[in-house]
Amino acid sequence: MSNSLQILMPAHNEGKHIKNHIIKVNNILKKKIKFSFLICEDGSSDNTLETLKKMEKKYKIRVLSKKKKQGYSTAVMSGIKIANADYLLIMDSDGQCDPRQIFKFWNLRKKADLVVGYRIKRRDFLYRKFFSDFAKLVYGFFFKVKLKDPSFAFSLIRKDVYKSLQNFTPSMPDGFFWEYNARAIYKGYKLLEVGINHKKRKHGSTQIFHVWKLPKIALINFVGLLRVKFDLLAK
Repeated sequence: MSNSLQILMPAHNEGKHIKNHIIKVNNILKKKIKFSFLICEDGSSDNTLETLKKMEKKYKIRVLSKKKKQGYSTAVMSGIKIANADYLLIMDSDGQCDPRQIFKFWNLRKKADLVVGYRIKRRDFLYRKFFSDFAKLVYGFFFKVKLKDPSFAFSLIRKDVYKSLQNFTPSMPDGFFWEYNARAIYKGYKLLEVGINHKKRKHGSTQIFHVWKLPKIALINFVGLLRVKFDLLAK
């Protein structure tokens, strides 16, 4: 096994930040891990796509772009379906996580089927933490999953695992990892958690929710959890 790595990043209106983030990841990993980027550009209205196109020649970047926004979960799933490396690392493109922590995942890749991150100290607004904590209670009841941070977008997945978990239509538009982790555990895969330092985002809108939108988002994702539960029970 060659131990190649693809870094999947969904991106929507990340033009102010994504160039520096890619350069930082590249400089940290080059000559240490055989890797490439897989960027799922989701119908950005700023210069995100133009920035990525300019970087393709210098960096190992494959851009998967949509003319209209598909949504976070659909964007991530579209990338998973075309990934082909021995390992797939999914992380956000907003710079909230230090790329140096990728080595934590890489060094543990032989220990589990999926290595999933959790935020040691979550740098988000209090109202987001409240909704997330409530959702985690519901999630644990539905799926008997004991994860510290099941929604966190920082995971390393072995090829045979992500290939076996690419044939479903996401039921949670903005809650991809809630669903993906539940499906992985249902299939019997071993998940290993690793603590990650987290910082506030500065730019972009890949995952940013305003307080007045959260009740609607919470309802949509609650219905999504129900759909996932019923889907797994039907298997």
